Amino acid sequence: MLNRIASFHNYQSVQNDLRRQEAKIHHNQAQLASGKKLMQASDDPLATHYIQNIGQQKEQLRQYMDAIVLTRNRLEHHEVIISNAEQYADEAKRTVMETINGALSPEDRLAKKREMEEIANNFLNLVNVQDESGNYIFAGTKPKNQPFFRDRDGNVEYAGDDYQRKMKISTSLEMPINDPGSKLFMEIDNPFGDYEPQYDLKGASELLLERATNIDPDDNATYKVTFVDMPNNKYGYQIERNGSVVAADEFDPKEGIQYEGLNVHIKGQINRGDEITLEPRKTYSIFDTFKDAMEYTTGSVSDISNTAKLHQITEEFHAAFIHLNKARTDVGARLNTLDIQEQQHEDFNMTLAKSKSNFEDLDYAEAVIEFNENSRALQASQQAFGKTKDLTLFNYI
Repeated sequence: MLNRIASFHNYQSVQNDLRRQEAKIHHNQAQLASGKKLMQASDDPLATHYIQNIGQQKEQLRQYMDAIVLTRNRLEHHEVIISNAEQYADEAKRTVMETINGALSPEDRLAKKREMEEIANNFLNLVNVQDESGNYIFAGTKPKNQPFFRDRDGNVEYAGDDYQRKMKISTSLEMPINDPGSKLFMEIDNPFGDYEPQYDLKGASELLLERATNIDPDDNATYKVTFVDMPNNKYGYQIERNGSVVAADEFDPKEGIQYEGLNVHIKGQINRGDEITLEPRKTYSIFDTFKDAMEYTTGSVSDISNTAKLHQITEEFHAAFIHLNKARTDVGARLNTLDIQEQQHEDFNMTLAKSKSNFEDLDYAEAVIEFNENSRALQASQQAFGKTKDLTLFNYI
């Protein structure tokens, strides 16, 4: 009885060993067929954990790459619209410059006004443009609201906000995909400094404001400068602050006009009685400039003050052109950042792929050697089992 039990256990042990060898062979065959070293998590739990982390990182990279593609499409469209706005600003400037020409008849000036109206309408339609999703580009973070409206008086109002929509393109970087219309078109730096000039010129005056600044940020007063004759054949000036005379002195073209924090520089020929009223204004809206252009374009050629105002309008359109050009340059810089970030993601993705390959991909030479060794071991076990399975004491009785 004891001999029968020992023989059974010996037989079972050899059979289990054969099954283990066959399992190794099947595992090697599966590895060679798939090209993968890891067939299941139990093969190498630590490597499996790293591969899972790599997979999560690759999925996050894919999302960032998709975000970069979307952001690039939005910014390229954004850049085209700003470029078109630049062209309208430049076209408006050239149209106003043509109206300064004294050879134009009243009919010609009226035609220029209609041309200016057409440019202004096209500009308004342009800045109310929508993207492929129906979002208004220049509405800030209120993309479903039309940003610009013109009222009955011809004034354009803004219905968006002053913020940018952003897209996350990496773990630490969010890229603005638009610019608020208020910043682009309604908060342009005043080319004349801190004030807007209003002219009341006499005779054949060519007086124009060059720049007026005030170092006191809390001074919101309106100033009026009046030029007078002096006994020494020079000009003097008188300054009024909110309607009250506060200073008078001889005019020195080199020094300009100064009163406390106010500093005024002018250009052109002065006539006695010329007046410039300076109204506080640090920024302006290009829509107001369009409105002024349509108003002053049809003014009389003999009205010197009207002509001076047209010169002011050309400067404002030029400043708007520069302002939009800077905005377009900023969009170009964002596109360049996208290209750099995309390349970094691609490089990191290759690094992840290499790391995953080191953990997961099969070394065929090593796998073939292991397969051959396991095959020989199985064959040897089978041969040994075949010779020993029939051994029994009855053969020797």
